[in-house]
Amino acid sequence: MILIVTASTILQFAAGFLALRLIAYSGRSWAWTLLSAGIFSMAFRRTHTLYQIYRNGTVPTLPYELLGLAISILIFLGIYLITPLLRDMRKANEDLAESEERYRTVAEFTHDWEYWFGPDGKFLYVSPACERITGHTPQEFLDNPLLFQEIIHPDDKEFVLKRISTLENMRTPQSFDYRIVDAHGATRWVARNSFPVFTEDGLFLGLRASIRDIDHRKALEQKLRDNQTLYQGLVENSRSMVLRLDSQGTVTFANGYAIKHLGIKEKNILGLHLSEILATETDTDGIKAQEQIKAFTTTGKRLELEVEFCKPDGTVAWSEWVGSSIRHEHCDISEFICVGIDVSRRKALDKLKEDVTRIIRHDLKSPLSGIIGIPHLLMQDDNLTPHQKELLGAVKDAGTIMLDLINQSLNLYKLETGTYKFHIEEFNLLTLLDEIGQHIQIDHEKKIPIHISLDGKPAGRDLNIPLRAERPLIFSMLCNLLRNALESNEGQPVTVDISKNGEYRLCIRNAGIVPEAIQDTFFDKYVTRGKSGGTGLGTYSARLIARQHGGDITMRSTRSEGTTLIITLPKCPPNETAGEPSA
Repeated sequence: MILIVTASTILQFAAGFLALRLIAYSGRSWAWTLLSAGIFSMAFRRTHTLYQIYRNGTVPTLPYELLGLAISILIFLGIYLITPLLRDMRKANEDLAESEERYRTVAEFTHDWEYWFGPDGKFLYVSPACERITGHTPQEFLDNPLLFQEIIHPDDKEFVLKRISTLENMRTPQSFDYRIVDAHGATRWVARNSFPVFTEDGLFLGLRASIRDIDHRKALEQKLRDNQTLYQGLVENSRSMVLRLDSQGTVTFANGYAIKHLGIKEKNILGLHLSEILATETDTDGIKAQEQIKAFTTTGKRLELEVEFCKPDGTVAWSEWVGSSIRHEHCDISEFICVGIDVSRRKALDKLKEDVTRIIRHDLKSPLSGIIGIPHLLMQDDNLTPHQKELLGAVKDAGTIMLDLINQSLNLYKLETGTYKFHIEEFNLLTLLDEIGQHIQIDHEKKIPIHISLDGKPAGRDLNIPLRAERPLIFSMLCNLLRNALESNEGQPVTVDISKNGEYRLCIRNAGIVPEAIQDTFFDKYVTRGKSGGTGLGTYSARLIARQHGGDITMRSTRSEGTTLIITLPKCPPNETAGEPSA
């Protein structure tokens, strides 16, 4: 019996101590304190019973003590088993509080206006960002749910209310833009994104939404639309053909002028490769165009192309194209832009000019034949003085030279386009210079000396300086340069020094000064200054002739040294075929 009472007492004391520990887990200090006090009272009562048994020998009834032991066991087990549950509940509450704190921190400090709209039409939560966007505080929305509708711009109110007023719309995710009027009367664009909130059992808990200020984005979109309209207007009203290609070189856009000029309908041109439009010929030019277009569309190399093509209606047109690639930030090609101009009129004018030049050349040959032939007949008379014969010889030579120059009238164009056919021959450079000196001074009463030297020593008339080149072209080149030197030398002698060191090097020196304004562009086409009747073609054609022979011309001009032209010519031109005239 004593063991039963002792065990019951120990269990009740243990249950009391466990109940005291539950104060920390549950947070209900008064409830568990009272429960602990009750359990300890029962334990002290059982202690008193043990004392009575020990002192007086009074033995309680067995059933009664067994019942007390059972109750003690049940109390201990109940408190022992509830301890982990309360500990888990406390941990869950702490986690819930921490999660709620994190969520609230995110919601409170987000840049967008976050809110939770309950199924009853009232706000359950409104983030502080609403004040930055609308000028109204969260409490104003909580106190007045209709404020949300009141700030909608009048022009957008009907549209917005249709989207948010029905229960069906509240249960559907939505995203749209609209305008609001803030507390200061300013109009602002906002973007609204909303999602319905449901429990795991499917119970609708309301609407979770986010509103973002998109004023800046709307301004950029409007600017982009304005620029696009401007770009489209410029492109469509341009007198140039504009093609837009994808990264494979396929046409994705063609402006109206391109469609009209190319003669291909818009629905047919879209999807065509650039080579199918600009390189349809099978001749050499067509193959060259194909190669350029392939390099352009595969590597992004800049396109510069002039093509002749046949329109679907059978007419032939010329166009000149330039193209460039547009790349991503990682340098990959995203698309291409090609711009072309119609050069058919220019080509026709060039052909007309060539035809007119050919006609003029033909018509000038007849009177020149008389100019050359009559002095030849007169020189056979015996009653002429040597001076008269010299003059008639000069007239004949001048006519012959002029005939040669007429025959070369189209040479400049052919040299520029690379279509000139060379006829190389060997001649004495010294003799050619002597002829040029006489030719350019026929009308001069007082001839200006031209001193010719070879490697710094005076060159005698019987000296042979062989040069293989196109004689008429070299004559034209040196004639232009020496005439310029004589005209700008103010009556002073002109020197021509020839040197040989693997190539011929001619230095033409005169005391004149080239104007500083044109020194950098001295050899450019049409550049002239202060020269009566000058066309600006003499020095341009001279350097072109030198370069076509594999040489070059440079110039330096200073007040102290005058002007020096340095001409370099190879002994054999690079375009000469062994044993045959070069072409």
